[in-house]
Amino acid sequence: MITINWDPVVHLGPIPINWYGLGWAMAFMAALWLVRRWTPRSGLAAEHVENLAIWSLAGAFAGARLYFIAQNDPMSYLLQPWRMLAVWEGGLAFFGGLFGAILAAFVYARRHAVPFARAADLFAPAIPIAGAIGRIPCFLAGMDYGTPTALPWSVEYTNPAGYAPIDGVSRHPVQVYELLGDLAIAGVLLRLRGRLPNGVLFVSYLISFSLLRFSLFFVRGDVPAVALGLTNGHWTALALLAVAVVMLAGMMIVNRRGRRHGHANASVAEGRVP
Repeated sequence: MITINWDPVVHLGPIPINWYGLGWAMAFMAALWLVRRWTPRSGLAAEHVENLAIWSLAGAFAGARLYFIAQNDPMSYLLQPWRMLAVWEGGLAFFGGLFGAILAAFVYARRHAVPFARAADLFAPAIPIAGAIGRIPCFLAGMDYGTPTALPWSVEYTNPAGYAPIDGVSRHPVQVYELLGDLAIAGVLLRLRGRLPNGVLFVSYLISFSLLRFSLFFVRGDVPAVALGLTNGHWTALALLAVAVVMLAGMMIVNRRGRRHGHANASVAEGRVP
């Protein structure tokens, strides 16, 4: 068992800074650095890539907050709307951030005639890498803590300022599980980069991440079941998986038809009947 006594807030003089926000800021910067390195091979203009990153960040922040509010007594936020901006109280959800980032990037791409599928593939491997970095402060501060377990790598949180219960119970380090899963997904995506039709790499990320998240919510100790023994996270993961699978099937059909038409055109050009 591992004991963690980590204060989630660091003080720079009189200024308190939450490690969670600092960690996700570092995650965004790392992802942006990677995307900038990959941009020359993508065929996309660097200016559009930079703008997509900014739009995605804004969308991720808004989506993460709205998703959290929707799951946690939204009526209280409607009665006190100023609390919607009080992110220092806690309350950002990764699924919401992912959806918000996708929507914002799609809107920008449509407005500026940027190939969305190609842009999504460019960002795809960087997203799980950023997710892995962001899970480090979550783990240390006890956010998204796991269910009780007696496994040798279980963790017990002892800092009263942390987010996990101080009850002497050892728990699954579910944040580390997700970190390792994110890195595995990123490794596969990096190997597949440039080998798949446009958009398939990004959809592959959505499928793999939804499966990872669905499995991890079985050992999350901070979220209650809402229906059929499954949490909101389970149902969100299943919905994302269903949409992504349909998208992948559609892409494969379009790509197959494109290859057939290309073969037919080549046959006609050569004087053969396809």
